[in-house]
Amino acid sequence: MKEIVKMKWPKLEQEVRVELLTDFNPTVCDIFLSQLPFTSIQSHAVVCGKQMYFPYILTNRPEDMQFENMAGQPIGRVNIELDFQYLSLNYGPNYEAVPTLAIGQVLDEDIDILKSVGYSIWNNLLFSKEYIEVIVER
Repeated sequence: MKEIVKMKWPKLEQEVRVELLTDFNPTVCDIFLSQLPFTSIQSHAVVCGKQMYFPYILTNRPEDMQFENMAGQPIGRVNIELDFQYLSLNYGPNYEAVPTLAIGQVLDEDIDILKSVGYSIWNNLLFSKEYIEVIVER
């Protein structure tokens, strides 16, 4: 069964839908769903490419986690970074060839919205430095 969650940025008046990768990482996706809804503060990576991230802690680390190479992922991939405790969204090319815990994919029809949000977050990081909340919910 497809599990869809929403990521919303109220200040930007934008939202995207994310299909969880329940076939790829079923246990991780179940844990993620159990933590919804939550709110965090959106930020942007500086050196790895077009990637946004926000603080997030996976409360349990199951043994059946599967990883992907971040540099080869499609635009719109959603990942959990376990060591630094954040959730990332790739809205364009990413150049870090590191293993990452993939949990979702932004729906194709929302990719342009994701790109717009990414550029807004990048400009905020450089120029405005406002706190921009992101809400993740079912």
